[in-house]
Amino acid sequence: MAMTKLTNLMNPEVMGDWVTEHLEKEMKFSPLCRIDLTLAGRAGDTVTVPKYAYIGDASEVTEGGAIPVVQLTASSETVTVKKAGNGVELTDEAVLSGYGDPLGEAAAQLTLSIAGKVDGDVLAVLKNIGADMTYTAAEPVSADVIADALVKLGEKEGGEKVLIVAPAQLAQLRRSEGWLKATDVGAMRLVSGAVGMIHGCQVIVSDKIAASGGNFENYIVMPGALVLFLKKETEVESQRDIVHKTTVVTADKYYAVYLANESKAVKLVCKEAASGGQQGTDDAGGTD
Repeated sequence: MAMTKLTNLMNPEVMGDWVTEHLEKEMKFSPLCRIDLTLAGRAGDTVTVPKYAYIGDASEVTEGGAIPVVQLTASSETVTVKKAGNGVELTDEAVLSGYGDPLGEAAAQLTLSIAGKVDGDVLAVLKNIGADMTYTAAEPVSADVIADALVKLGEKEGGEKVLIVAPAQLAQLRRSEGWLKATDVGAMRLVSGAVGMIHGCQVIVSDKIAASGGNFENYIVMPGALVLFLKKETEVESQRDIVHKTTVVTADKYYAVYLANESKAVKLVCKEAASGGQQGTDDAGGTD
């Protein structure tokens, strides 16, 4: 009769495949990022990315006239890869007793942990959006405020875009006449976690958006605004402690987030609603 050993139950390769498969689904903002594998399989942890300045609209040229020639200018920015990681320690008793699913829970928790870190870094990058693409409102978020903020996108306003809001702001948007429920958005959803749409913005809710100093910082993001550099696939490893009969499982991911096209992202600063305006946020859902 074959003996079931802990090593048979805890296979880092199998767990790693599971984490990798589910990680992208848990990263709320990954559909907004273009994935870049420039650094994969290469030495070094930095990549230099160019930023080209717009040469301006073309000029009208008369017959026989000279076409104006301007210089194409570019600046550059260096993006450094970082490592996100976390780990859990499991006793042999916990794994072998069959109480619950500690291995499945460990994999799920590690996935959520890394996804949360990457999403947090995406928001940190968006926080650095410059004044030209920032709209500040003197009131709480509303359909009218979003309509005004969208002007910042210019002629690109008609494209796909996502609005990231806090749970406390969702009830306010749901009361707007222009609100479309997620079921009405249907197949048009760019992000699987979209809870609805307003003025063409697919709305997603994140607990990472929090009021500070009486203001919320929300973001309207179009695909292509962000780039996610991946150095390698998420790695899961385990190590035994033969003295205490425990196993430590760790997961890590090497990546970098970069705001590649500032013209495709808007920072929306709006007021926190008064306490009376927060009523109804319980049914708005507080899922990240």
